[in-house]
Amino acid sequence: MTTVEEVLGRPVQEVDRRAKRVAVHTFRPRRSWPAVITGLVILAVAVIAAAEVIAALAGNPLRLIPVGPATDYATTTTWSEPSVLIASAVLALIGTALIVVALVPGRGRWTALRTDDPAFVVGLTRPALRRAVSAAAQEISGVEHAHVTVRGNRLRIHVRTGMRDARGLPTQVTRSVEHRLAELAPLRSMRITTHVRYAEG
Repeated sequence: MTTVEEVLGRPVQEVDRRAKRVAVHTFRPRRSWPAVITGLVILAVAVIAAAEVIAALAGNPLRLIPVGPATDYATTTTWSEPSVLIASAVLALIGTALIVVALVPGRGRWTALRTDDPAFVVGLTRPALRRAVSAAAQEISGVEHAHVTVRGNRLRIHVRTGMRDARGLPTQVTRSVEHRLAELAPLRSMRITTHVRYAEG
């Protein structure tokens, strides 16, 4: 049996899932430079090849590419030749590398925040996230300085304190950061690691 609460809750859950998908897609890191470089190389090769073919058909070959020696080499070389096998392996490796570069996401510069509205997408840059987390850590009494590094969904916090007995400080800093993250509401949960170092003033 379906209750009224379940029926009313389904549209909200669907909107929440759609909002997550939109935010993830919007802030997905793109690998623009590898695509641009590969496209320019392919375009240059295609232009040179087209110019060679058109010039050869017109009876005045450009000879930008040594077609004659390449044709002679291709007609006298078999597939089992070591040079052909090595060239094929190199091209296969280049192709595999391009596929891997295209499939593996790049390093994201934004942290998507939860909004529960597909039409409203909010992101926080890594420097802004570091500043927010550092400010939350420095709110704790005894913390003189906090350095934050962000890698994926991991936060590493290095805290400097002048307190000789700082046994409870890592827990306090972690709780303060967790509270700040709960306010920011990042789409992906983040793992926090806190290190405290004593530095005499």
